[in-house]
Amino acid sequence: MRYSLEAYVGFIIFTVLIDFLLHRLVHNDDEKQIGHFAFPLGTFWFYSVPTFFIMSFSGIFATIKTVESPQIYVTFQWLLVAYLSIYLPKLFYYLGYQITHSAIRVKSKFSSDGKIKKMNDGRYPTISRKKFLSQVGIFMASAPFISLMFGVMKGRFAFSKRYTKLSFPNLPEAFDGLKIVQISDLHLGSLNANYKEMEEAVRLINDEHPDLVCFTGDLVNNFYEETIGWEKVFSKLQARMGKFSILGNHDYGDYSKWPSQQDKTDNLNNIKGAHMRLGFNLLNNQSQVLESNGDKIVITGVENWGHPPFPQYGDLKKASKGVEDIPFKLLLSHDPDHWDAEVKKDYDYDLTLAGHTHGMQFGIEFKNFQWSPAKYKFRRWAGLYNEGNQYLYVNRGLGYLGMPARVGMPPEITIIELTRGPLGTEPM
Repeated sequence: MRYSLEAYVGFIIFTVLIDFLLHRLVHNDDEKQIGHFAFPLGTFWFYSVPTFFIMSFSGIFATIKTVESPQIYVTFQWLLVAYLSIYLPKLFYYLGYQITHSAIRVKSKFSSDGKIKKMNDGRYPTISRKKFLSQVGIFMASAPFISLMFGVMKGRFAFSKRYTKLSFPNLPEAFDGLKIVQISDLHLGSLNANYKEMEEAVRLINDEHPDLVCFTGDLVNNFYEETIGWEKVFSKLQARMGKFSILGNHDYGDYSKWPSQQDKTDNLNNIKGAHMRLGFNLLNNQSQVLESNGDKIVITGVENWGHPPFPQYGDLKKASKGVEDIPFKLLLSHDPDHWDAEVKKDYDYDLTLAGHTHGMQFGIEFKNFQWSPAKYKFRRWAGLYNEGNQYLYVNRGLGYLGMPARVGMPPEITIIELTRGPLGTEPM
């Protein structure tokens, strides 16, 4: 709750501050008087727009813990898009204006009088400093707006396949070439009824002819009702050796105040049942031994384990009981922080699959360069990590939460091929 309150207070401060600064910029430094109701720079709009958003988000913040319908999340995410589509351009407009203004002032101190005028020599139309700065601001503001709109209209369903090939000396021969497809963080309540788009994701997965499909948690945002209707999509997933899943932090109903503990328990049990209805074998602190031609590997799934405020329901000791002698071990654990905190220190799991971070649904990835705000919250936030003879892969998520958009961080379908050989990785 503390983190939510801090974010809410920060949102109000940012909203009021950016409108105050822009109002002062426009009305104190303008060549002509702007009417109070003139759109969009009139004083009326500088008061009414932030008031609308502050009151709307305040209403959601006050009621989100007590509502009993998943529709609140859909309302929130589209309100957030509207807010960001207005206030991100405002922020970049102000920054572009001020940075350019400062640069001109600095340059003027080092330029001889009349130098620019002589270079122009009347060949180009003159432009006032005010107009030039405004055009720079508009140019700067258009970039985040266009990016956000692309992320909403295209990016959230621009599914990306990411291939990784890992070799292990202890992988049994019968499992040499095992193909695993990992998906994570569906958040069905956010997807609403975009069945057609997710059918395309299922088709892309089936085209890989995987041996295993592993889903690493967060089936819903909070409510069982979010799963209704989705069996017609995800039951079509095909995997030769099985489809396995775990719970994520959003699957426990912890983000609502329930009328009774029994209501919360019923919600969780129905979500567990939905995993089965969608065709997954849900592993709750359990292990499943897979056998082929007399060889064995084990796939273990733990309930959510994360640093506060995320819950720690995972019991890896319980989940690992009885499979200590299996030569190769695969672990499904929703939160990648679990790997550093417990898995790699105390257990011998060869490969751990996690999700949770979404890559913050925003970032820049070019060749070997990766950046996202997620890196400032999570030590392991996307892709493959290795320490010693253990690997962790963090999936960027197939769905979305909060903001119905992905910018530079497309929804991910992970394809991992396991081979027998010296420990290492190579591109596929």
